[in-house]
Amino acid sequence: MSREEREQQIKEAAKKVFLEKGFRNTVMDDIMQETKLSRGGLYHHYKSTSEILYDIMDEGNRMREKAVKSTIELRQGLSFNEIVTETIVDKILSENDFIPIYAMFLQEIKQDKNLNNLYEKLKEKSTKTILELFNCTDNSENIVSSLDLIINFINTMILGCEILQVRDNFRNNKDILKKMILVVLNNKEE
Repeated sequence: MSREEREQQIKEAAKKVFLEKGFRNTVMDDIMQETKLSRGGLYHHYKSTSEILYDIMDEGNRMREKAVKSTIELRQGLSFNEIVTETIVDKILSENDFIPIYAMFLQEIKQDKNLNNLYEKLKEKSTKTILELFNCTDNSENIVSSLDLIINFINTMILGCEILQVRDNFRNNKDILKKMILVVLNNKEE
C-alpha cells in the first residue's frame, strides 16, 4: 500500500472512531485497533490524533475548494456577491463525511490549544484560498475582515445544522438564507 493510501486508510478509520467516541475521547490506540496497524505502523504516519484530524480537515478544505471552483464556473452570470452567497449556502447545507467531523472539531477548539492552533492555520489557509479563487489581489484589512465574518457565520450555521439539526429548516428557507447573506455582503462593501 502506498503512503497516500495508508494515510487515507488511517483518516477513514479515525473519522469512524471520532464519530463513535468523540475526538476528546479518542486515543491513538483506538485508531490503531480500527486500522489493524501496529503501533509503529500508525506512528510512522501520525504522531497524534490532532495530526490526523488536521489532515482530515485539510482534505475537507481541498474538497470544498473544488466545489467552490465548480460554483464559480457554473454561475458565471452572477455578481461576485451572488457567487459568494451561493458558495456559502452550499457549504452550510452540504452533507458529507467531513461536516460532522468539522462540527466536532469546532466544538473542541475552545478546550484544546493545539486544535485551536490547527483551526487558525486552516482559517488562514482558507482565507488565502478564497482570495485566490475569487482573484482578489487586494489583501486589504476590509476584505480579510469580511472573510473572517463570513467564515465565522458559516461555522455557526454548520454547528446549528449538526448540533440543533436545523439543516432541513435551512434547506426549506434557502432563499431567505441567501437574502440574509447578501445583505451582509452588500453592507460590508459600504
